[in-house]
This record gives sequence, structure tokens and C-alpha cells, in this order.
Amino acid sequence: MNPRLLLTCVVLSSSTALADPQPENGARTPSAALESKVSEEFTSRPTGAGASGPIEVVRLSEQPWYTAPDHAVARQLFAPGNSRCTSMSLAEIVIPAGIAVREHFHKQREEIYHIVSGKGLMTLDGRTVEVGPGDTVVVHKGERHKILAHKDADLQMLVASVPAWVESDLNFTE
Repeated sequence: MNPRLLLTCVVLSSSTALADPQPENGARTPSAALESKVSEEFTSRPTGAGASGPIEVVRLSEQPWYTAPDHAVARQLFAPGNSRCTSMSLAEIVIPAGIAVREHFHKQREEIYHIVSGKGLMTLDGRTVEVGPGDTVVVHKGERHKILAHKDADLQMLVASVPAWVESDLNFTE
């Protein structure tokens, strides 16, 4: 049986019985019985050359760092140049403490900034908001944006781009 179908059927038929007691934050976690059944379904699926081909894994440790002119440091986690991905990219970007990425926009792509650690100020079309771990900001095509890392710590984030990021679509405004 398809694991997603199994998970959907099981959750729909008895979601209370399959969840452990609610933690204080209100989140629900799957019970051991559900985890065991889903694990069994996944491990019993066919693997190898006859399944759907090899699983592509891009190793973070093998990706080179690039330092931009504004001192942000980035590496592509996946992109058309280092994976089979053809239409999007995901980069890890570290902005050193106290450094600001110059304001820019993209004519061809949308970006999603997800803050992993550190704090900063995100400016989007002239509006500024403080961001920190767990925050995600969507940047649409044509929106001017920049981000400043707080002076006390580096700002680490994941940035997804659709279509995939290319330097030729980086249009600085300052």
C-alpha cells in the first residue's frame, strides 16, 4: 500500500487514538504504533535500479562557498549546476554580524528566506521588520529587498529561488 495513502487513511480513521498526549505547546506527535507502521511500509517498498532510479543526495560538505561583493557568504545546496534539479535552487547564506546585503531585486524569480539562526532586519519595498530563527519571508519578483545581520551574531538562512538563482538576475539598487 502507498505510504501516503496509508498515513491518510490511518489519520482520518482515528487521529486521537494514534497521537501521543498533547505536549504543552499544543502540537500533536505520532504514536509509536503509527511510526512503526509507516516505517514498515517505507522499508518494504522496492529499491534499487528497478524502482525509480537512484536517490540523488547533494552533500553539503562538498558544496563550495562563494563570497559576494557585499560580504554575504553562500553555497548552493541544490541547483541546476550541482543536481538534477532544473527549475529551482536552495542556498545556505551566512551574513556576518553587522553586515547588510545591498538592496536588490529580481526580474525573473521569487525567493523564500528562512532564518535558521541569528537575528536581522529584513527590508522589503521600503518596509522593515525584525526577523529571527524560524521566520520565513517571501520575496516576489520585482520587490526590492535587503537584509542586515544584527551586530552580535552572524545571520544564517536558507534561501529558495524559483526559477533557480542566477547572478544575471541580481539587480542592485544601491
